Amino acid sequence: MNSLQRAAFNRKLMYFVAIFVLFTISMMWRGVIPVPLGTSSAKAAEPFRWVANHTIQQQSRELDLWELDPEETEAEVTGSALRLGLTGSKGFAVTILWQAAIEKQKRNDFAEFEVLVRAVTKLQPNFITPWIFQSWNIAYNVSVEMHGTGDMYFYIARGIELLAEGERRNKRSPDMRYQIAFYYQNKFGVSDQVETLRCLFALSCIPQPERRADDFIDPVTKEVKLPEFQKFCEKYPHLVRRLRGEDRVDDDKRAKEKLRCPKPENVIQFLRDNYNVPCRFRDNSDEPKDPKKLDQFPLLPPEFEEGREEANPSSVLGDDFTAFKAARAWFAYSLLLLPPTPKDDQGRPMPGPTPRPGEHGYDPAKHRIPRLPMLIIFRQGAPRAQSYQAELEQKEGWFDEEGWRIDDPSDPDNWWFPDPARPGFPLDVVVGKGRAWSLEEWQKAARMWTKHGNDNGLILNQARLEDYNKYRVDINSLPADPTPEQLENPEFRKRYQATAAMFFYNTNRQVTNFPYFLASAEAEEQVVDGKPITVLARKTLWRAEQARRLGNTPRAITLYKDGLNQWKQVLIAKPTFHRTDRTEEETYEFELAYLRLLVQDDERVRQRANLIAHTTHGVVPFLTEPFFKQSVPDPLWPDANRTELKWFIVETVSDADFSSPFVGSLAPDGGAWIREDLKVSVRVKQGVQRRVPGQPGSQPTPGQPQLPPGPGQPGPGGPP
Repeated sequence: MNSLQRAAFNRKLMYFVAIFVLFTISMMWRGVIPVPLGTSSAKAAEPFRWVANHTIQQQSRELDLWELDPEETEAEVTGSALRLGLTGSKGFAVTILWQAAIEKQKRNDFAEFEVLVRAVTKLQPNFITPWIFQSWNIAYNVSVEMHGTGDMYFYIARGIELLAEGERRNKRSPDMRYQIAFYYQNKFGVSDQVETLRCLFALSCIPQPERRADDFIDPVTKEVKLPEFQKFCEKYPHLVRRLRGEDRVDDDKRAKEKLRCPKPENVIQFLRDNYNVPCRFRDNSDEPKDPKKLDQFPLLPPEFEEGREEANPSSVLGDDFTAFKAARAWFAYSLLLLPPTPKDDQGRPMPGPTPRPGEHGYDPAKHRIPRLPMLIIFRQGAPRAQSYQAELEQKEGWFDEEGWRIDDPSDPDNWWFPDPARPGFPLDVVVGKGRAWSLEEWQKAARMWTKHGNDNGLILNQARLEDYNKYRVDINSLPADPTPEQLENPEFRKRYQATAAMFFYNTNRQVTNFPYFLASAEAEEQVVDGKPITVLARKTLWRAEQARRLGNTPRAITLYKDGLNQWKQVLIAKPTFHRTDRTEEETYEFELAYLRLLVQDDERVRQRANLIAHTTHGVVPFLTEPFFKQSVPDPLWPDANRTELKWFIVETVSDADFSSPFVGSLAPDGGAWIREDLKVSVRVKQGVQRRVPGQPGSQPTPGQPQLPPGPGQPGPGGPP
């Protein structure tokens, strides 16, 4: 090898070494190759640790800024190729696609519409507005165009799936997580056909092999295999009870939304009709689908440390899992992106305004401020969803460990499980027993509301309130945006913090209605002498309402009287819960239902009214006896007057055995149990028409609609 060849070889070797060194350094800088000594705790290794903490991969992990999530199994290649290929014409293409999607929706061509929506989101994957708007459009506008409830449920699921995909590609958006939670809470909580949607949601959480309709039918006799069906009822009591419905008289506003499956055959047919509902499991298997592909439904957030009690894609969901619990998980997940709550100089959470970047640990690179709703309302999503869950347990009749007895011995026409060994008797099948359903949920709600209040400065003890009030000044005397130099002054800082704290303490508690939610949860979970008095009171009142709907008036009257006595003890034990508008309205709703039954059907009230009328006739003999002699009409005693006399009795007489516990007594604080203006409001909402005071025989207030009397509501005619 001559000198020229040797020089060329050395030059190539140097190039190769340089390339290798630079490539290795670039791999380390990217984070593909670990930095030597990057995890060492030695002082000499500090530069290496700094490099290891500032690699591209480490920074992208901290900021969630990457196009391909390392936890994902598939890259979104199509959208990237389209965006690169369109170059500067992407906006023009998005406009055309958006307009085309609107036209397809107008023509009810929803399959093509969804394809176009997917194309729009692929071209704008990091613009969250199309994700939120179009997911809402599918879940709300498209779903209600469906004639079948199953199709409606499918498009609600598709809307949530679309938004979940957007959240997966935009992991720094608390708004998208919040909207997913809101869809669950709203569509399965208060929307149209909510009863059916809840049943379909429950089916989505059950493996297909456990709800295969043919397994419950004998292939030879075509009869229901009652032992297998009983096992299904015992494992999924919430679903079965929801499907059956216990108030079989269609007198409520949601009657048309209820499924009414009075027989096992109807329940099995429902399972058959909805076998292919979107669910969490692979076809004909109890193995969950791959959550990374977003093909599970209900979709749940990944497991996270702050929400260890929340459901995640690998959780085993029980029969009591509802959309409210799914919403609670997403609400809790959305809080991870919010800035920390402001704290005072002692490190205690303090009510205050939305922090500015750099204040109270707010790092714009890590945290996000949601656009809607206001921050303090955004933070309370999880405890509010938990309260909804507790209320749902009570609405569906799940109170304590007693469970649900499927067959009422007094109603043989609706028995599911007749006893073959004892003709004329049903089997004593009780499902859902051994667990205090609503009490457990309210206990969790109370814990969550208390933690929420402590973490966000909504609960301040007396010492802190006195301290803040001591330094509090007129808020208008302080600058709205103090400078750092002003805040360095200890006296100014103390006045500013105290004034801001008291202002936002009162404002935040008012706009969120936090005092009511906390008092409600604490009242619902209260236990006195080992008995959950609120749960027992609500259970008795719920049974009274069921008896009224089924037309069993004597039993309803007895249960209402017992329930009102129990409810009175609840109000005495929890005065803060009592003195809220909603509680007083609810109390009068209970009492009004009882009074309406008394006026219409109770013989004791009728006898008292006859006694008063007879006494009146004895004092003023020229008046006719309206309740005994109907042959001679008298303008002073028309039908409305008779009804009004009975209302007067039930609302004023306190010494009779039928008297309401709230009549003739005052609350412990010396006031009326229920404010009169709230009574009027409830009567107006329920259409209970009363005569104008002081005008015998007068008609209801002009302009007030004439409504037909409902069950338990006194009609205008008939004997008293």
